[in-house]
Amino acid sequence: MKPLVSIVIPAYNAAGFLRETIGSVISQTYPNWELIIIDDGSTDTTADIAKSYVGKDNRIRYTYQINQKMASARNAGIRQARGKYVAFLDADNLFLKNKLEDQVTFMEKHPECGVSYAKIHYFYGNNTSVLYKNDQPQFSGNIFEKVLPQNFINVLTVLVRKDFFDKFGAFKEGWYACDEHYVWVNLAYHGAKFYYLDKVVGLLRLHGTNDSYRSDYLVRTAEQFPKMLEVVESWFSDADQKKYSKTIGRLRVHWRQMKLLGVLLKTPPFSWVLMPLFLFYRKSKYERL
Repeated sequence: MKPLVSIVIPAYNAAGFLRETIGSVISQTYPNWELIIIDDGSTDTTADIAKSYVGKDNRIRYTYQINQKMASARNAGIRQARGKYVAFLDADNLFLKNKLEDQVTFMEKHPECGVSYAKIHYFYGNNTSVLYKNDQPQFSGNIFEKVLPQNFINVLTVLVRKDFFDKFGAFKEGWYACDEHYVWVNLAYHGAKFYYLDKVVGLLRLHGTNDSYRSDYLVRTAEQFPKMLEVVESWFSDADQKKYSKTIGRLRVHWRQMKLLGVLLKTPPFSWVLMPLFLFYRKSKYERL
């Protein structure tokens, strides 16, 4: 029998997108999945929509929790997961129908792979007829040194062996930046091998409420990144400390500089000029297909 995949959808006031997102799971060519929807304190009709699917498909489960943010909702889903593998799907994004089939097939053939990740395309609003790409670095194997400076892995693309989460933990609750980045750094440092699949497995929706488009995003990241480095350094042996000390030092300097820029991005009158330039820069990285 094909291994079970647990898909975690954290949902907060997601009524406008949730039906389409759940539909992208139901349409998977790979049938052996369970869908765990964690309602993170929604005040709209998210609960009604989710429960309507629970009644139609016994592979779908729904849980409500008081609002505790994304990391907590994802961890709640992982705790409920019964699958060999775990995948993540935010409530406004979409899996392509080949997502699970492609990644499970690869990981079953490569038991040394702890995490597979792949490509996604992007779309604006509700228009999936016009897609964009934003090419990211592509590394496989022991990627700790590559992933520590920058997060090039989108959570929409991953398939993770659940036993790695059981051993090393998952998302840092209470973190409002770097929480995804921390997961990949943590797993990579502790021995999970990552493999990149040159396939498109999902679509990510771009809209005005994306976290990375908020004016305080850069400040939050610049404040959180050094805290992540402190956690990472707590894992280091003396040999690791010596090996990575220059890298850690450079990253701290870089994010002190980024924090200064971030403060300007949210402080008038500088923000009136810099924020539009920042958003234009971000948008320019997406190339229309």
